[in-house]
Amino acid sequence: MIDNPSKIITIEDVMEMLAISSKKTIYTYIQQGKLHPINKDDWHIEGRYEFDLEDVVRLKEELKKPGLTTKEVAQQLDISVTTVNKYIKQELLPAFQEEYRGINCYFVHEEELEAFKRTHEIGRKPSKRHFYHAEQNIALFQLFVKKDEEKEQLARIISVEDPIMAVTEQHEELTLEELIDRGFEAAYTIESKKMITKEGYATFTFKQTAYAKSHLYKLMDLFYQYLSPTNMRITPQEEKEQFLIEIKPILLTESSHELMELLESVLVSGKINKRSRGIYIDSDLEVVRVKVTSDLKEELQQKAKELGKRNIEELLLYAVQNYKTN
Repeated sequence: MIDNPSKIITIEDVMEMLAISSKKTIYTYIQQGKLHPINKDDWHIEGRYEFDLEDVVRLKEELKKPGLTTKEVAQQLDISVTTVNKYIKQELLPAFQEEYRGINCYFVHEEELEAFKRTHEIGRKPSKRHFYHAEQNIALFQLFVKKDEEKEQLARIISVEDPIMAVTEQHEELTLEELIDRGFEAAYTIESKKMITKEGYATFTFKQTAYAKSHLYKLMDLFYQYLSPTNMRITPQEEKEQFLIEIKPILLTESSHELMELLESVLVSGKINKRSRGIYIDSDLEVVRVKVTSDLKEELQQKAKELGKRNIEELLLYAVQNYKTN
């Protein structure tokens, strides 16, 4: 990259340095006096604006974010931007306002967010940590096996909190370290999968059991191998001694009648269809088209952004679900 402080650069160089995709933003900075072309008064001679690199480096420093945005905080805590703003207004999460790229925004210092995580329950529950240990690449209910001359022995992971715990088919509870010392190893490796972008989840409910050979746990093996934790959510429902499993739409290239029956027996919401190449699990979301004015569309896009929704469709679904529960 450019490293000569006396070098004259073009508007394209400035855009690259500031990670800006529109020349309009550069012209705005010039009008606001934040950028000073060296040929502002006679640019027509060269047919373009030219800038001193040192001036652009100065602006780049000014444009650096003073902290984490509310969107970045929301992503770290796995909550909505609206909830983050609520915590700020309630003074539970220290924040400050500062102008950034022409807009007055709330920012949170990294150390303040870390302190919040330590002292508030929401901060102690990172996304997926309760059912997937990323560092060890081990997931809740994952199958472990031990092969010897007599017969194959099975075990299941029953907790991914430190220490990671497992239960054998003899109902003996062991730490992961003890399990490995006894010769057990993971029956499969959980490979990271790309995020499935199709909207909605199919939902299943599993009764909690310590039986390592449970057929329900065999479904978990399939889900982990086909989807990985990236496309799954598991919510424990302790009062019912069960787990709610949500998975993104997926085609399982398995077609046994037993598997179809097992899936249908624990399905809460969604669709299970037999296909030529296997079994397709889908959400039960249906497309509803709504025509709105351009002004209302802009308002909805802005509202979706404020609430941390990816698009208008997610915003409308959120609104309808709230309407049903109120």
